[in-house]
Amino acid sequence: MCGFCPLPTECSAWSTAGFNHGRPGWWTRGALREFEVMRLTMMAISLSAVLAVTYLLAARNWRAAVPPRRAAQRPSAERRAIYAPGRVEGRTREVELRPELTGRIEQLYVHPGDLVSAGTPLLRLDAQPYQLEVDLAAAELSLCEARLDRLLKGARQEERDELAAVLRARLAAARGMQHRWQRTKNLRERDAVAQQEADDVQAQYETALAEAEAAAARRALAEAPPREDEVAMAEAEVAAAQARLGQARYRLHQTTLRAPIDGQVLHLEYQPGELVGPHTALPVVIMADTSRLHVRAFVEEFDAPRIRIGMTASCQADGLPGKQFRGRVVRLSPRMGRKESASEQPAEYFDTRVREVWIELEDADELVVGLRVDVMLFPPEPAHPR
Repeated sequence: MCGFCPLPTECSAWSTAGFNHGRPGWWTRGALREFEVMRLTMMAISLSAVLAVTYLLAARNWRAAVPPRRAAQRPSAERRAIYAPGRVEGRTREVELRPELTGRIEQLYVHPGDLVSAGTPLLRLDAQPYQLEVDLAAAELSLCEARLDRLLKGARQEERDELAAVLRARLAAARGMQHRWQRTKNLRERDAVAQQEADDVQAQYETALAEAEAAAARRALAEAPPREDEVAMAEAEVAAAQARLGQARYRLHQTTLRAPIDGQVLHLEYQPGELVGPHTALPVVIMADTSRLHVRAFVEEFDAPRIRIGMTASCQADGLPGKQFRGRVVRLSPRMGRKESASEQPAEYFDTRVREVWIELEDADELVVGLRVDVMLFPPEPAHPR
């Protein structure tokens, strides 16, 4: 045996590989290192195989000695509790209020937390521009009513007396010109006057007759009753003026924002002096009926068909650790909708659809409107056959 390898010294393969027994060169040392690494690797592989076989045999013997256990029964899908995120709400949802008109807030009548009844004033806008609209509309209505009254009553008595006097004067003048024309006509037949003078007298007579007829027509007009179409037009103008006045008064009334329901003021976003209107980005007042609190839970579509009215529920809030609020399902949404509430859990899906479930709580004095809660819904126990 050689001192450098387990092979005989006369091994021609190792001799041709470059080994020079007794005097190793740098090629010989490199080959020895490679061989040593290979030898250690083979020993490690052999040892691992022995350990693996030993482990498998021991495990087989242990399984044979231990009797098998019955697998634990998992709860069926019908009995599995249903989790859903929820939010505390009042008897009604939060009502977001904005004034119907644009204006600056002049006065606030309430504060957050105040209990109000329907119709209670919440705030008032600057009403001066809308009061001017009311005054203008009232003046226009008075003018239209006066025109209608004058049309129905006709001309004043003084005007009628004046027209009668004018008619008498015109008739007298026409009779005078008639006599003069007769005389001039007779004289012209005897060539006692010139033709030009006779023509002038005739023209004056015809003018007097026309003036008398005009005076008679003006008097008849003053005495005649109003025409139906004129009365209809005047009455329509009065009705339009009344509508404009009513609209102006309604706008003036809308400068005061009032509570639409009985409830509690939850939030006021703006202060006196700020400009608000129907298109304000944030609601001016938020209120809700908080006489009785309940939870609106959002059940994902996988569990939505299993929800039933009357199911028991348990709610828990992060701000009240260890406190559970019991309740039962009192109302279900008939449709699936978009998810509006998030639980901020890492495994939560945001692109899913949910079914809204309303839970009436037994004792909710410690809860606050808008508080997020975790809801567990418990299906009823299945009926066991006897």
